[in-house]
Amino acid sequence: MNWRENPRQRTARLPLAYRLRDDLLELLADEQYGANAQLPSEKELSSQFSVSRSTVREALKLLEEERLVYCIHGVGRFMAPEPISMLKGDIVRLESVSEMAARLGIPIETRVLSLAKVPATESVATNLGINSGDPVIRLERVRSTGGQPVIYSIDRFAKSLVTLELDEDKFTGSLFRIMEEEWNLDISYCRSTIRAVTLDRGTSSKIGVPPGTPWVLFEQVNYDRRHRPVLDSEDYHRGDQFQFSLLRRRK
Repeated sequence: MNWRENPRQRTARLPLAYRLRDDLLELLADEQYGANAQLPSEKELSSQFSVSRSTVREALKLLEEERLVYCIHGVGRFMAPEPISMLKGDIVRLESVSEMAARLGIPIETRVLSLAKVPATESVATNLGINSGDPVIRLERVRSTGGQPVIYSIDRFAKSLVTLELDEDKFTGSLFRIMEEEWNLDISYCRSTIRAVTLDRGTSSKIGVPPGTPWVLFEQVNYDRRHRPVLDSEDYHRGDQFQFSLLRRRK
């Protein structure tokens, strides 16, 4: 297997029902299904996506387990009573903000706040497996939808990885895409810590949100397929705009 396969190739390795679940979410977002709107029947979805009804049923079951869809037996399935416009993420899915927004059909605007070469602090050096003081690139960005800032992020990566000029315009899209397609890296997994935080007044003012706004912070180190740490990230997701799902099973 080619360890440099792109994210679309990796997605293709998912079970069919999980891929269909993602396609169904895109359909519901694209066609703006509102709360309590009835979904097409299993037969209609089977025909539309050219899959078996059992696969459709399994994909819909996944959506039911995530409380995005509910079923009234003998009548059909309906959107849960919450807006589809709420940014929803699968907490176990590793994807960039750009990839998540594209999957959900949500327009995202990116503003680069700063892009600079700085010496690695001791903690960043430890996370990236480099020496303290080695040059790293620090990228600070804010993502907005509908004019509302929803994600604030700080990314750090070793200067030695960079194969392009440090141009802010190049970093308005997916950093994962740049690292995988232009730097020949393959983001495979991450180790993440998740906690609730608020931002200081100065940072809140800089990104344009009221002080005291709740955020869900993902502190993570991203690794390539050869288990090398390549990206140290702080991703702040606005708590009143994001909802993450996690399927938990009892053994």
